[in-house]
Amino acid sequence: MKHPEARFVVEVTADDEIVCRAPKQTEQRIKMADLGAVYVETNDSGPWGADVWWLLNDNTGQTQVAFPQLATGDEAALERLRRLPGFEVRGMNSSENARFMCWPKPCALHHDGQ
Repeated sequence: MKHPEARFVVEVTADDEIVCRAPKQTEQRIKMADLGAVYVETNDSGPWGADVWWLLNDNTGQTQVAFPQLATGDEAALERLRRLPGFEVRGMNSSENARFMCWPKPCALHHDGQ
């Protein structure tokens, strides 16, 4: 039997976008050029709920694409994300309600003027 998370379908398009189609939700998409940060968000709903989520934020900090671990196609999306310079998977073993930054866009980091 498939995991309920498999109802989320994630793909990397030829136009270098990550797209998520979720049941009864509007399609979500983000161009890799517009990606500002990648997070892993965990919660305490496991093992019965989707307790590990990938959040892809744009340059303004808004989450544009969210999909759970074990979504259909998540491996291809993660393979693409792993090619980002400095990308690091974090927080995957957490059972807490927490958010872990895996990648900030280098120019998105705040500088103190020095």
